[in-house]
Amino acid sequence: MLFKTNGALERMHVFGAWRPVFIVNDSSRMNSVWGTETSFLLPHSENDDVFMGVYFSGDCGDESLGNLRRKEIYDQSLQLKGDGVRLRRALVLAGRQLIAHSQIHCNRFSTSDLNGKRVVTVEQEWLSTKQTAYQVFVDTLGDGRVIYNLMYVAPKNAYSKFIEQAKASFETSMWRSDFDPRESLRLLKDESTEETL
Repeated sequence: MLFKTNGALERMHVFGAWRPVFIVNDSSRMNSVWGTETSFLLPHSENDDVFMGVYFSGDCGDESLGNLRRKEIYDQSLQLKGDGVRLRRALVLAGRQLIAHSQIHCNRFSTSDLNGKRVVTVEQEWLSTKQTAYQVFVDTLGDGRVIYNLMYVAPKNAYSKFIEQAKASFETSMWRSDFDPRESLRLLKDESTEETL
């Protein structure tokens, strides 16, 4: 299945049996002053508690925040885990939706490159719900201002069953910088022979 958007994520091949669900949250309720908070969630056909997704907060950070993110996170070579002060600060800076909380344990936080973009990869476990998340935070413009989140979330006992499908899908992601982050994020269809969401 081919997943395409009008935003920074140009396209991504989705491997496995995932169903598309489109969710838009009103940015005014999130006190956003830029764009619309948008989530695309794809539950797995075998288990509704397992899903992949793409998330954009709708926020376009100012230049100072972008520079801070680049300097402290995206331009660094980082490998962190646990719950130290450095990790908690990195979690807050990497993406607005990442939370450093006592009920969330970070198993891994690292920086790398993905298809021409700098990314932060995070694996976290919610201790109260026994859910595990694998998330990739993409610096879409290369200036730290607009961050997209590719995510895979599953109960701890089902996490290993589909994680390789999610990682393989994320590896196919193709990104562009000629997009307007203020424009509502939506799925696109094309005339290709592939199934497109």
